[in-house]
Amino acid sequence: MIMKRGFGIILTALLLALLPAGGDAFAQTREIEGQKAKIKKLEEDISYLDSQIKSTQARKKNTLDELVLIQSKISNRKNLLAELDREIKAQSGEIASTRQEILEMEGRLDTLEHYYNRMIYNAYKHRDTKVWFMYILASDNLEQGYRRWSYLKNYSRNITAQAEKIRGLKEEHKRQLEKLQKLKSGNLKAQEERTREYNTLTQEEKQSQAFAKSLDKQQSQYKKQLDKKRKEADMLAREVERLIAAEIRRQQELARKQAEYAKKRAEEAKKANQTTQKAAVPENKVVQMEYQEFAQSQKLGNSFAVNKGKLPFPVSHGVIIEKFGEHPHPTLKNVKLPFNNGINISTRPGTQVKVVFDGTVKQVIAIPGYNQCVLVQHGQYFTFYCKLATVSVKVGDKLSTGNVIGTLEKQSSTATLHFELWNGTTKQNPELWLKK
Repeated sequence: MIMKRGFGIILTALLLALLPAGGDAFAQTREIEGQKAKIKKLEEDISYLDSQIKSTQARKKNTLDELVLIQSKISNRKNLLAELDREIKAQSGEIASTRQEILEMEGRLDTLEHYYNRMIYNAYKHRDTKVWFMYILASDNLEQGYRRWSYLKNYSRNITAQAEKIRGLKEEHKRQLEKLQKLKSGNLKAQEERTREYNTLTQEEKQSQAFAKSLDKQQSQYKKQLDKKRKEADMLAREVERLIAAEIRRQQELARKQAEYAKKRAEEAKKANQTTQKAAVPENKVVQMEYQEFAQSQKLGNSFAVNKGKLPFPVSHGVIIEKFGEHPHPTLKNVKLPFNNGINISTRPGTQVKVVFDGTVKQVIAIPGYNQCVLVQHGQYFTFYCKLATVSVKVGDKLSTGNVIGTLEKQSSTATLHFELWNGTTKQNPELWLKK
């Protein structure tokens, strides 16, 4: 009975020791990788804004456009610091988790080695075959005797298997120690980078304040520019709303005509003793085409909505320098810029502008202050692309995602795309729809 109880204790302890440690290490690793991707994107945006600022300075020093770029860079730098803080926090969490795993692993190793040694000792102590036969003969029944005989037969093999498990656990322990060292090194680098970025941010904020102060003497000029910009923004908003409202009315008229025609056909079928189902199918080719257009528009709108947060950027590379909504003027105190119905994207001169989703060109129009603009319909949704120098599409063109609709100004030091997104006559924040 003593031998029987000893074997049971050893086996139970070994099974418990081999259970894996808890904790979602994979989730923490994914979080850190996600933070690194965001940090890389922000660093690329900051580098790009630096080049845009230098390009602007080369053509004309101390301009409001330059200040806008500087402030955008500061905003990106603040976002970068926030992402670095999140990365450091995630790394610290994984370091703590890895340390805990190592401690638990060391505990399992101790248990395995302790009971492995006991197995070796028991094997040596009871190496006399008479003892083993007595153990088998002491069984309560034949089935138990057979189980004991099978166990003893494989005892040597079990010892070898446990030795392999101990070796494997030691190798895993070594890998975890190396991982911990790598994490600690990465965490230290992230903290050093955060310190550098914070110092850079402090300097940039001082430079921005000094730059804004140097522009104070041009306050009257900026007030005139602001008044002009307000008028242009109001004109743009009214024009977009007018164009979209006209298209919505057209769609509503299509739906009304289709309903009337279907009703008329049903009444005619009833009189002629035909089935409603057959009569409901439009025979008038014009109405049938209008019905198909309306149905396709509804389907496209639903597909567009499903892709919220997944739409591609309308330019291959660019940085948002003015966000959706109302924002303070860069230099005029207590003064707001006109409400931005979309976003402004700074990019390289001559950059191609691409449609963000399948759709139909509904309008190509020139608007003061916004150069040429293209309105594209995606069911009940609309996208609006402004400040185009050239347009390569015409009204009625069917577009697929990524098709080029035009190019931006080539002659200036920088180029800006004004991009809007509407759901019917309700303006949307395009940033929420574009892929990060």
